Amino acid sequence: KEFRQLFGLGDVLYFPIVRFIEWCLPQLGLNYEILTVEEMSNTYGLTNTKRNVLYIREDVYCGAIKGNPRDRFTLCHELGHFLLHTPDRVSFARGKIPAYRDPEWQANAFAGELMAPHYLTYHMNLDEIMVQCGMSRQAAQIQYKLYHGK
Repeated sequence: KEFRQLFGLGDVLYFPIVRFIEWCLPQLGLNYEILTVEEMSNTYGLTNTKRNVLYIREDVYCGAIKGNPRDRFTLCHELGHFLLHTPDRVSFARGKIPAYRDPEWQANAFAGELMAPHYLTYHMNLDEIMVQCGMSRQAAQIQYKLYHGK
C-alpha cells in the first residue's frame, strides 16, 4: 500500500506498470532496456541489481503495453526483484530453503500484491480481480486464495 501511495497510485485499481517503468523507475535509480527476442532468448525479463538495470524482452514489453496479463505480471515481478533483491539483501542458501525465502517466490508475491492489493480487492470475486486488475486467471486465483482461502 505504501509503495503505491508513494507514487500517487494508492487508490488506482489497475496498476499502470508500463507507465510506472517509463516514468517512475528513474526516480528509484533504475534504468530499463528493451532487448530483442534474439538477445534475451527464453528470458522474458531480467533484473541486474548490481547495475540497476531492468532488461525486458521486446515482445513482453509490447504485450504489457497492450494489457496482456502475463506480460504485465512479468514486469511487476521484475520490479519486485529490483526492490527486494539488491545485492546487499540477497543471500544464497545451500540446500533447501522455505518458499518465502526464495527470491522467485518473493518476486511473484510482490507482483501479485502490486497488481491486486488486498485493501482494494478484498470485496471482489475472482473474475472481477482478473478484469479490473489486468491479471491472468492463474495469478488472480493465487491472490484471491491468499485472502479468501478458497
